[in-house]
Amino acid sequence: MGKGLALVCLAAGVAVCAATLGFVPADYLVFDAPRSVVLGVGAVFILAGFMLLARDHRASDSIASILLLILAGLAGWVTFYAPEGTVQRFFPFIPADVNDALGRLLFGLGAVACVGMAAWALRRLFR
Repeated sequence: MGKGLALVCLAAGVAVCAATLGFVPADYLVFDAPRSVVLGVGAVFILAGFMLLARDHRASDSIASILLLILAGLAGWVTFYAPEGTVQRFFPFIPADVNDALGRLLFGLGAVACVGMAAWALRRLFR
């Protein structure tokens, strides 16, 4: 089961990266985010697939720290650079005036948490 899920992650990551780099016609895809952010999402899937395939804990910890830093970068992009109203669409149960600020705050806290977990994984790797 683990190898199958790893291969699914690798295939999804390669597909997203290929679409981002222009190997898929633009008529099929509409990106709301910049292509570099979508390429980061594809890299996350690829790294997750490699992490599932890794048998060594040191390799898994190093891949996990890179994965967490990429996730922190993506959450940081949503926090600081996402267009106005991007986060607002996904929380329909919160009033509109609080919605965008609260969503950006939560993504920012997620970015800080990912950086903390990556630091912990690197500390575990080098001890």
